[in-house]
Amino acid sequence: MSILVLFGLVEYGTIAHANGVFNNESIRGNYAVVTLNVGGQYPQAGISVINYDGKGKLSGTSIQNLPGASIAERILTKAVFSGTYIVNPDGTGQSVIKMSLPNGTTTDHNLAFVITKAKEDNIKQAERINLIQEQLDEKTGGLLKLEATKLPDDGTFTNASLKGQYAYTLSGYGGRVSQLGLGIMSYNGQGSFSGKAIVNLPGETTGKRIFVTAPFVRPYNINADGTGIATPPGESDILFIITEAQVDNGIKVGQSAFFIVNQINPITGNLLTGEMTKLPN
Repeated sequence: MSILVLFGLVEYGTIAHANGVFNNESIRGNYAVVTLNVGGQYPQAGISVINYDGKGKLSGTSIQNLPGASIAERILTKAVFSGTYIVNPDGTGQSVIKMSLPNGTTTDHNLAFVITKAKEDNIKQAERINLIQEQLDEKTGGLLKLEATKLPDDGTFTNASLKGQYAYTLSGYGGRVSQLGLGIMSYNGQGSFSGKAIVNLPGETTGKRIFVTAPFVRPYNINADGTGIATPPGESDILFIITEAQVDNGIKVGQSAFFIVNQINPITGNLLTGEMTKLPN
């Protein structure tokens, strides 16, 4: 397994150049990271949380959804990592990360990055970083692209971090046939959510497509770092990470999130991932 972080800082309004330049302090705090691969034999998706110290050092945790022993099997590979980074005055940069797997294996990875969104405070603060990996992933043969989003420094993540209505979209990767979906989910802020899925699936004959609509009710749990899992009975677990949040009464309330359905869809053979966005109350 490998992970590579390429960051790009581009704009706040138009281009994020004001009175100063970017430096290592521009990337500081916790960032939620989403990983997807491009090309390769098999699909890959993952989530990570990276902490940057603002002085050139980083550390974090990662969970990657990777192919297992068979084409239909998927496994979650967890890793911790640490490394260094350098931010250039134009918002590009380089990083080296050492990944440590549960079996004791360690691997080094070179990184390049550019900041794609920033705000001006005393310094230019990176709010979004787009990433790519130099090496091809060993498991999938794909090239990894990542996106890192700054999380609030204050507040805490709890189950109350997801509350209210969220619109979501669903995309399938690597399957025999294409698959897309969308819908609305309602979170109660106490560990349960419900909603309706509208999914475009193959019909009875070649080339025919149909919309399949299904309601659902699922439990969820959010960790202190903003990652979490939904565990619907009789269905695949769903891994997720809150990618944007606002602090309300000490709680980091999720404004957007990314999720991965852990097992391959049996109808289409796709690995399903999705994005959700909070709707106004």
